[in-house]
Amino acid sequence: MVYEVYCFFKKDAKSDKEALERTSEATKTSVRTVRRIVDEVKKSGLLAVFRTPGKKRSGKKKVTDIDSFDQTLGFRWKKTENNRKLLIEKTNIRFLRIEFLQKIKKFREEGRPIIYTDESYVDSSHASTKAWTDGSTQGLKKPISKGQRLVIVHAGSENGFVPNALLLFKAGTKSGDYHDNMNYENYEKWLRSQLMPNLPPNSVVIVDNASYHNKQSELAPTSNTKKSDMQKWLRDRDIQYRENMLKPELYNLIKLNKDLHKKFSVDNILAENNHSVLRLPPYHPDLNPIEMAWANIKGYVSSKNVTWNFEKVKELVNEKVAAMGPSEWAKLCKKVKEIEDEYIKSDHVVDVVTEQFIIFADDDSESDSDDDDDEIDDDDETTKPTPGTSSASAGFDIMEGISILPVDDDD
Repeated sequence: MVYEVYCFFKKDAKSDKEALERTSEATKTSVRTVRRIVDEVKKSGLLAVFRTPGKKRSGKKKVTDIDSFDQTLGFRWKKTENNRKLLIEKTNIRFLRIEFLQKIKKFREEGRPIIYTDESYVDSSHASTKAWTDGSTQGLKKPISKGQRLVIVHAGSENGFVPNALLLFKAGTKSGDYHDNMNYENYEKWLRSQLMPNLPPNSVVIVDNASYHNKQSELAPTSNTKKSDMQKWLRDRDIQYRENMLKPELYNLIKLNKDLHKKFSVDNILAENNHSVLRLPPYHPDLNPIEMAWANIKGYVSSKNVTWNFEKVKELVNEKVAAMGPSEWAKLCKKVKEIEDEYIKSDHVVDVVTEQFIIFADDDSESDSDDDDDEIDDDDETTKPTPGTSSASAGFDIMEGISILPVDDDD
């Protein structure tokens, strides 16, 4: 997916560096990681594997057997190598995407407004890497320092950006992740004061999996919680248990049911005004059209920014946001709907195709491995994926005898 996003931006980019930077922002992956992925894809000859849903492909032939697999999905039949490189999507990530696609389809059929939200940033030194010159001068010299960082929070739909919902503020930290400049308190303030008053009635608000979107209003008991509190939690949710059950048994019962009874603070706030929340599946920024809006805004800033002044960059962001009306947003949302349709089609193809494959492990490896989905949840301290996470194996299983491409997480 990262490579296909890079190819998309490469078509219009003035330089390879610009394409890498725009890809980095759109996929929330460091520039260094994007460059590594692009280089590895070119070297490994796996161009056919990295396909983006929504890309037009020739041919309408259905996948009915193994012989048509190469024609439909771009694979070719070749001798298996020992250092196999293959990315297998994790079943739980796939399930969350399927569930998301089903829910958003239902909301659209009900005629409910779909509002996409997200956060991004732009540095005051963000500018084009090239400039016009007549040869008599060296042209503009871009600062080495990134300068001050402007954090952007906004929401939009097919009707354009939500009026009066734009939030711009100067970053207060110097970390590489702009999410560090946002916390639940700031997000709730924006939600109550700028977003909710301007939402259409009965809206569905799309959010990603940032930690401040997923603050729970009532945490489930942990393994260290008192036994009486565990029993109360189960009783309050009408979950049957035996009085003579020991703490480990009660906690195991809680683990089996806690995901069904999670309540998020953001959901409760929006529900007060008859709005619903729908969370994107992890590692799927391509299902949020506002990601493409960020790319357009940054492209506009880079083409106009010649002073590298923070206030000027802020002014340029406001200009582009005001210029992006319903027609442009309708195109972005249409593109995302096409990607959704491609995911729906490809999920059926994956089920059919993977049924016909047997992957043999090396002789010295264990033949029977536990299912990836049956992970043991030790406590509630388990780390949840966030949009800023950049990891090669984040949404993929590493299968026996199969390796993945190395990715550097450093910014």
